[in-house]
Amino acid sequence: MHTGLKERVSSPGGELPSIRETRLSSAHSDTLVTTSKLDSDGSEYEHEPELYFTDPQQLLDLVTELTEQNLSLIQNTTRVEETLEELRQSTEATRKKIEKDEEHLTLQINDMNQRIEIEKARGTKLRQKVQLHVSLNKEDQDVMLDALGEKVAEVHRCCVDDRITNLSTLEKLANIENRMSLLLQGLESIPEEHLEMMKKIKDSEKRSRQREEKQREQSEKQKERMRRYLERSLADSKKITGRKLMPRCKPLAQKVRVSNVDNTPAEDEMHAYLFTSEDTE
Repeated sequence: MHTGLKERVSSPGGELPSIRETRLSSAHSDTLVTTSKLDSDGSEYEHEPELYFTDPQQLLDLVTELTEQNLSLIQNTTRVEETLEELRQSTEATRKKIEKDEEHLTLQINDMNQRIEIEKARGTKLRQKVQLHVSLNKEDQDVMLDALGEKVAEVHRCCVDDRITNLSTLEKLANIENRMSLLLQGLESIPEEHLEMMKKIKDSEKRSRQREEKQREQSEKQKERMRRYLERSLADSKKITGRKLMPRCKPLAQKVRVSNVDNTPAEDEMHAYLFTSEDTE
């Protein structure tokens, strides 16, 4: 027995397994206890859930906060819609203004094009006149200048001075312009009553001249008619040769024949009808 105990004590491999087993068993038991506790706690949590709100005022505060946020969002949305409507109206007004300006510019462009065409036609006419003026030779220009000088001299004699002067054509034109300006100034200084009276006198003189011209034209026409009549009367009469023209024959009138019919039987019947009825009564 002593030898067996010594062998057990001396052999280290015999004690170690027993210690490990005890430790493993204790750890396993602790694990089982902990697991059982956790399972029991989890079952308690499942049956009794934790509340989010611990005080009713928290719920009221949250509802109030959410309501304020909703109101703020509604106000922001309303403000954005108003801004959008203002932008839409501004865009529409800008578009209408642009269309109106475009129409106005189109009309101006058309007007300018018409004016350009008119000015081009005028420039063409002026170019033709210049070419005609350049094509004229010196003799023709001298003739035209002489004719113009004669007209200016005639107007100068009638309106400014009827005496013979040695003034040039330009000086005569200057005198005519001065005379016209003086007459216009004098016309402006005349009272309206005298001016109206002078206009009436001029109109009456104009009408009388027109009447005299009309009478003179009528007398000339009458003289011309009388002259042609005398020429026809004094001219030799032409003898008409050939067959004389006869009027067209009228168709014969058809005579209507009236037949005399004896109406005595009808009278007898009427007489019999009238007087026979009286006899029967």
